[in-house]
Amino acid sequence: MDTKPCIYSLPVLLYHRIVNKDSIIGKHKIYVFAKNFRKQMKYLKDNGYQTITFYDIKKNPEMDLYKKVIITFDDGYVDNYELAFPILKEYGLKALIYLVTKINHNAWGVKEGEPKIDMMHAEQVKEMSDYGIEMGGHTQNHVNLLQLDSDEQLIEIKGSKEDVEAITKKEAISFAYPFGGIDENIKLITKQAGFDFAVSTNTGPKQFGDDLFQIRRIEITPKTSLSSFKNKVSGRYFYPSFIKSFFTGKQTK
Repeated sequence: MDTKPCIYSLPVLLYHRIVNKDSIIGKHKIYVFAKNFRKQMKYLKDNGYQTITFYDIKKNPEMDLYKKVIITFDDGYVDNYELAFPILKEYGLKALIYLVTKINHNAWGVKEGEPKIDMMHAEQVKEMSDYGIEMGGHTQNHVNLLQLDSDEQLIEIKGSKEDVEAITKKEAISFAYPFGGIDENIKLITKQAGFDFAVSTNTGPKQFGDDLFQIRRIEITPKTSLSSFKNKVSGRYFYPSFIKSFFTGKQTK
């Protein structure tokens, strides 16, 4: 995979929910207002970024990743279909959604005091998949894999892959670890389950491609300004000294 220029890493963005009113945001900062999401997607479109998925990388592993972005959503909330999907289509962009496959709402969040939010139903998932949104696994019940034994981990991971494939009629090739719960054994089980890629939250190598089963993502939150978003998709977000050199005139070695 060509990742020019020399200090550059493919940005893999992490979203959860897209919302349009204050009453449903909850206490956890896992949402972005639709108006801000639109501004972010417009910036990508206007500035020549191309959104890709892991399907694209598997098909062409030597592709030039410069000015490419992977947009991911965790869990599969219904607002991904109702609010994010129309904006993605408006700007001709693709994304990737990691689905919780055996529960129809955010039961794990409700336990923590979050408002009850429905997951997408199968017909919505299939429509988005047919458009070009990649669907991946995120366990069947949104469990912390670190709290399960190996047999239970395999059931949750492989089961989510099978569930996604049953809905989309496509191979599910990537997985997201709920709660960022990951260790070397979980990574091995994820690979054995048949996935080709797996994403973490904020752990893993800074350089994309160094560990395809612990791909570090960049979270987009309600506090992410447009200028911050530009930094996060620059490909140099994990190399702040390189960014600083543009302002100081000093080149990093």
